[in-house]
Amino acid sequence: RTFTPPKMPFSAYAMSTSASIAGARTPPARTRRRASVAGSRVASLVAVGAPNRPTTTQATQLRTRPQPRRAASLRVEAASGERVAVIGEALWDSLPAGLFLGGAPANVACHLNELGREATVISRVGDDELGREVLRRLQGRGLATDAIQVDTGGIPTGFVVVTMENAMPSYDIVQPSAWDAMVPTDDLVASCAGAVVVYGSLAQRDARSRAAITAAANAAAKRVFDINLRKPFIDPELCVEHARGCWLLKLNDEELPEMARWLGLDVDGVDAKELAFATFNALDCEMLCVTRGGDGAALLTKKAGWMEHPGFQVSAVDTVGAGDSFLATLLDRLLEGMAPEVALERACRIGAFVATQQGATPRHDAEGIKALKAK
Repeated sequence: RTFTPPKMPFSAYAMSTSASIAGARTPPARTRRRASVAGSRVASLVAVGAPNRPTTTQATQLRTRPQPRRAASLRVEAASGERVAVIGEALWDSLPAGLFLGGAPANVACHLNELGREATVISRVGDDELGREVLRRLQGRGLATDAIQVDTGGIPTGFVVVTMENAMPSYDIVQPSAWDAMVPTDDLVASCAGAVVVYGSLAQRDARSRAAITAAANAAAKRVFDINLRKPFIDPELCVEHARGCWLLKLNDEELPEMARWLGLDVDGVDAKELAFATFNALDCEMLCVTRGGDGAALLTKKAGWMEHPGFQVSAVDTVGAGDSFLATLLDRLLEGMAPEVALERACRIGAFVATQQGATPRHDAEGIKALKAK
């Protein structure tokens, strides 16, 4: 369908399309302005009547404004030599406060980079100013963009209209978008060969991107599938196919019963733990993680069995992106060889911290993270 984005200001910095996440389902209690790492004109562009897409002059100002001060960052050097590649949607979210860079894969990559682990970002953007700004923003976070394809056939960079009701988001994901047209090139497959590949279901709504993601998954040494369901782009058969035999499957507590139903399992009257075990056994994955919003998460593994964490006591400011930070941290710690219960606690802690910050990819403040108290 033809879509004209609403007249929203061009802002910066938030990166996510995820809302049901560990440690962050609580509605935002307050908001505060945050400048972009790339140097956004947030103050002047967050105004009624600001253009729906940035002009060349505005985009230049976005790039040249001095960078703000950053909080002390929690950085560790990843010891594991396993490569990580994330593949999927790169897009802009149109929120009441403006336009924000989005896409779960980019969020995961940013948080992995914050943890000291490099990640290859694979997506596709349009040959337009918004697409070029996606590349600039990712480069500003220290991420390589060589594996991001640029569409020269006129398909625009991805765009999502986000509406809020009772502090919870709903999404109108515009179609087609450049990330729908990812091509399974030799370079794409080489980027994923022998790597840990992280992906979801949304970016597989189009046959072209589905073929690219399938090629990436087939080349992977380990598959991490964050199902991340978004109506109306839900394909049960596809979700089951990619969940089977994966190294790590991540679901939230609403997606778990959906997956169980698709597998033909009895859901009525079955508690969450029992349902998780039944789903885990049916799919034969190495690990299954169930996130519970503000109530933490549970992890089930073949080697260590079942474990839970209740989450942390936080006042959420912005829940967008906390689930992606949770996944990035869990993945990083598991690849480091940490005990699963330690990895789960750390993932819940980082996810809760991100929920207290504005934007999906804030810098990891060591003191702020350490100060959080478990429930």
